[in-house]
Amino acid sequence: MQGIFTISLDFELHWGVLDKRDRQAREACYKNTLRAVPQMLELFAKYDVHVTWATVGSLFADNEQEWKTLLPAVEPNFAEEKHSAYIWAQKNGLQSQYRWAHFAPEEVAMIMKYPGQELASHTFSHYYCLEQQSEKMAFDADLKAAVKAAKKFNAPMRSLVFPRNQINPQCIKTCYENGILAVRTNPSGWYWKPVADGGATWLRRAFRTADAYIQVGGVRTSYPLSDIKVIPGEPLRLPASRFLRPWSPQSELANKMRLRRSCQEIRIAAKRNEVYHLWWHPENFGDYPEQNLQSLEVVLQQYKKCKEMYGMTSWNMGEYVDHFLGKQTESREVRKAEKISQ
Repeated sequence: MQGIFTISLDFELHWGVLDKRDRQAREACYKNTLRAVPQMLELFAKYDVHVTWATVGSLFADNEQEWKTLLPAVEPNFAEEKHSAYIWAQKNGLQSQYRWAHFAPEEVAMIMKYPGQELASHTFSHYYCLEQQSEKMAFDADLKAAVKAAKKFNAPMRSLVFPRNQINPQCIKTCYENGILAVRTNPSGWYWKPVADGGATWLRRAFRTADAYIQVGGVRTSYPLSDIKVIPGEPLRLPASRFLRPWSPQSELANKMRLRRSCQEIRIAAKRNEVYHLWWHPENFGDYPEQNLQSLEVVLQQYKKCKEMYGMTSWNMGEYVDHFLGKQTESREVRKAEKISQ
């Protein structure tokens, strides 16, 4: 099997930082992000790169009124209110003048029109699986709300990315129960281990930052396809390889070092016939869209070279499901249809 290049994106706008950022202060970033979506799609089409767009389900709504019709039956009661999108919305509102921060149905529809692009789940409310809360059915209800919201786009939610990479075993099982067949997991290094908000030590942060520029901890970023295991009753776990850090005006040398490291890793994965899984947030491109899109094209050009030289191919997360679970998926869908008809 040839090397595989995968990209997954965490598309969330303000839902992803309700507890950390001021909405109005991020207006330019979010508007730039929405303008960058079609530009990214054109680049992915140009280089024939398949991408999973893990999208917060709330973005599927057209406005606050529609959003309220999609709310889950059970809401989480987080120990810290700042983690609840619903409490935030009650206090701050989702008025039409802030549509650019909360809703993006036009961009979502656009994603669906491009070949190789997979619309996937980033939960409905940017749900945090490692934050303390006691509503046992809240995550299940959140996923059901995300599936309901995606029906307007006729998009099955087969893949999922956990917000802030907060992963726990029970949530993984709940994903499978709701039709999720692939989830992105963290890289193997100890400093990528999932933690709750505020749980990252200074040493962990230092290692993660350094890892963007140089090899640290002896962690390999690519892996054989055979490392992905089929576990009954669970979705496939697809480890990430690298977070594509955004362009920074502070140091052109640092920007070049980050890009060079990612390009080298893609080439190594291609030579070894391994998987390389890159991820970022579209919002990461919002502050300096032109420079970030240029950086992205450098990465995609590297993939093109590896495709020509080593036969590397591109898969979105759903295509791993097709490869590993194709027949099982078909049988499961038949059983599901039969159950509904009864």
